Parts: sequence; C-alpha cells; structure tokens
Amino acid sequence: MLRRLWVQMPRSISWSTTGRFFCLNPDGTVKWTFQASGGPGSAAVGADGTIYVGSFYGDFYALSPGGSNYWTFATGGNGFSAPAIARDGTICFGSIDGNVYALRPGGDKRWQFATGSFVVSSPAIGADGTIYVGSYDTKLYALTPQGGKKWEFATGSYIVSSPVLGTDGTLYIGSYDKKLYALNPDGSKRWEFTTGSLIIGAPAVAADGTIYVGSDDGNLYAVDSSFGTVLWMFSTGSHIHSSPTISPDGVIYFGAGNHNLYAVEGSSGPARSPWPMFRQNSRHTGQAPFSPADAPILRTPRFSNAGAFEFIVQAAPGGDCWLEASTDLKSWSIIATNTAKGDSLNFVDSNARTTPRRFYRILQF
Repeated sequence: MLRRLWVQMPRSISWSTTGRFFCLNPDGTVKWTFQASGGPGSAAVGADGTIYVGSFYGDFYALSPGGSNYWTFATGGNGFSAPAIARDGTICFGSIDGNVYALRPGGDKRWQFATGSFVVSSPAIGADGTIYVGSYDTKLYALTPQGGKKWEFATGSYIVSSPVLGTDGTLYIGSYDKKLYALNPDGSKRWEFTTGSLIIGAPAVAADGTIYVGSDDGNLYAVDSSFGTVLWMFSTGSHIHSSPTISPDGVIYFGAGNHNLYAVEGSSGPARSPWPMFRQNSRHTGQAPFSPADAPILRTPRFSNAGAFEFIVQAAPGGDCWLEASTDLKSWSIIATNTAKGDSLNFVDSNARTTPRRFYRILQF
C-alpha cells in the first residue's frame, strides 16, 4: 500500500514561482513542504526513505522523510535530470552543465562524467550497474558504475527522453529526430521506428515485449519489440510529452497537452526488467531493484577465548559499509565503518562481554 506520495511543483517556464517541494498525506493534505533554491523536479526515494531532488538553480538535495535537509550538493549549472539510485546507494543524475554526477549517500561526489551538452535525460541502471543516460548532444551513453564510458550511440538529434530496458538487455530511447531506437547491450542498433514528430518522454516496456511511447504528434504508439513495427496507436489530438506508466494489470497511464490524463488498455503488466519504465517503477521511486545476491551478511559467529564475540563480515564490492550493534533492536550505534569491500573480514567485538545480549546488523551503501 502506498502510504506517502512525493510530488513537486509543476515544471514550467516560470521556474522562479515558489520553489517549494511538497509531501502529501494519502488523503491529499500537506504533510510538509521544503523551500528549494528554485523550482524542484522529480524526486527519487531511497530504501531508507531519503528523498533526493534537484532544483532549477543547480542545487541537489537529500531530504529526510520528515522534510529536513540532510545535505545540499551544488552542480555547475542550472537545471537537472530526475535522479536514479543504484543498488549500492549511489545517486546519479544529469545537469544543464553537461555533466552526469554520481553522489554517495552522504552527499560527497563519487565521480562526474562530461557529455557534449545539457543532460536532462533521467538515467536508467542495468542489472550489472551500467548507467544509461541521454544528452542534448544527440548521444546515449553507457557508463560503468565507476563513471567510465563503455560506449556511446548517436541519434539524429537532441535526446531529452530517458532510456528504459527490456528483459533481454535491449535499450529503448526516443529522440528529437522523431525516432524510437532499440539498441543491443553493446550499443549497436537493433532497429528504429519513426513517429510523426519528436519524442520527449521515455518509452515503457510491457511483459509481453510491447513498447509504448508517446510522440509530439499526439499519438501513443504500441511497438513490437522484436521488429520495431507498430501494433496500434491511440490518438489524443494533442502533443504527448509525458512518459507512459504501465500498471500491474496492464493499463497504460499518460498525459497529453490537452490537459487530459488517459488510461488505455494494454496487453500485459510491466516487464520484469531492471528498468522497464521512466523512474523504474509505477511509483517512480527511481531506485534500482534490490538483488538478494548483493545483500551483506554476517556469518560464522563464535565466542573467542577471551570472551569477545567474533564473526565474519562479507559484503559485495563497490559500496561503503558500516556495522551497527544494539541491545534492544530499537536503538542502534555504529561500531565499525568500511568493514568490507568484497572480501571476508574477521570482526571482533570486545564490548560484547559487558552486555547480556547484543544484536548486529550490517548496512551497505
């Protein structure tokens, strides 16, 4: 059940309206507001409830579930793209300064990658951690989790659309050149489909392989993923700049320039892929799905001869870890940080001798 909904002021030309970010209760009443430096954009929500959102004037915020500001990161230019959160907690987003940024959960910069122009495309994250993002320089980039370039693919015009992924790793993205592209995981073109006008919104991938995408020509297209041929189209009579969302029961929701919200019957629910639609899921949290294989673990617990408690810490590489302890499962304190980076590490807790019971947990970001 959705208990809380995060929304933002509408994006428009007048970015200097109130600059407020709203959190609403399920009944539509305001829970809290946060004053940003400029008009805020689409937010991402982390596993711990932290809300990540950028403002038009280049500030990027991490907010607590209660609306307080954890930290602020300043980019080099106005504007931003909606953030995406990797499984290790890294927050990725683009900026009008032409860079793609990757921040640690604490707000410090992990890396940045320079494209040739504005980045307003929201990143998508693959199963292996690859970050896919488009740029106004006409190119779709595939970046490693460390910020290196794997490949780039040039379309015929600007990219403001955001990429999505199919179950077989195929990438789908729209361009101002009116085309929807399907790319293989190595960046080679599989096919292209031409609509009647430019494409701004992200496509969406259904479980049966149908690709849904809106166009400035006013049509929502259903495209066959195997061959790139049109299955059907639905006309709104007005431009479509929104990204379609596929509900679990297969209904496709999207908005158009005639101020209408549409619900169209689709053929199946969303694909079970790493990133099947804009912001990953129908709640638009922007968070990569968790993989049980990445979960940090504590194993082989035992008491030492000196009475201390020992165990082995194991965590996947690439993230920052810390170990916490509690005596009541309510209050937790950090007892070690960066305890594992992909290797097994033997940890000894001498303080365990002074408490009748002690609980442990390991967090990885």
